[in-house]
Amino acid sequence: MSEESKMIIDFLNCDYELYYSDEGINKIIDRFASLSDQGKASGYYPVLLVSSDTLVEMFEIVIEDIGDSKPESIAAYRDSTIAAAAEIDGEQYLNEIWTEGLEEYSDFDITGDFLHSTDPADLQSYLQFVLGTYSEEILIALIPTTNPWELAAWIPMGGFNDCPAPENQVAVFRYWYDKYDAVPILATFDTWMMTLANPPETDEEAEALAKEQFTFCSDIVLQGTETIRALASGLKNSTVWYFWWD
Repeated sequence: MSEESKMIIDFLNCDYELYYSDEGINKIIDRFASLSDQGKASGYYPVLLVSSDTLVEMFEIVIEDIGDSKPESIAAYRDSTIAAAAEIDGEQYLNEIWTEGLEEYSDFDITGDFLHSTDPADLQSYLQFVLGTYSEEILIALIPTTNPWELAAWIPMGGFNDCPAPENQVAVFRYWYDKYDAVPILATFDTWMMTLANPPETDEEAEALAKEQFTFCSDIVLQGTETIRALASGLKNSTVWYFWWD
């Protein structure tokens, strides 16, 4: 195990499994699916964590803020983040940011047109990319919670650039869980992936969601699909979501 993986596990203080890139992507995905099924009865949610020194740096910022690395201190930080998120209405938070940001994009057509074909987010392709680029190790951390939106408090990688702070991530994830049954499945130092059971089925529903996702993570449009309706075209009937902050 690398020093980075060890530090990540020390911070999380939970059960885990460690895999290496040469073990094969399909093996990792199959094992993750199995653990996801088991977790529903065992009181945990698994999350894929790409081991890196940058993710460790995110955790070190938290440790510096709270003053020590004791498990009870980190747990107290986590609880306070979840408590703060409970006071935030995820839908209202997104609506307010959308309204405030409209003027910034008034000079060009951020709405765009719907596309007939798109390349939806894909867990297998993304794992192949990150394991070939950032790390040869990936952890499956078994987060002991029955509330999947709380994973954003366990893995505090926000609060930089335009990436929402962890408490805002928790609030938005809770809102999307209630509406779409969306669950976080993978995190890196600048990425979240989610799976969901109830994706939007119409253009109108997909466009409404795309506006929320653009508000939450503008880079997926500004450095990705280029327009909201192009993003919506990929979200319609898709069961995987991808967020990335530069």
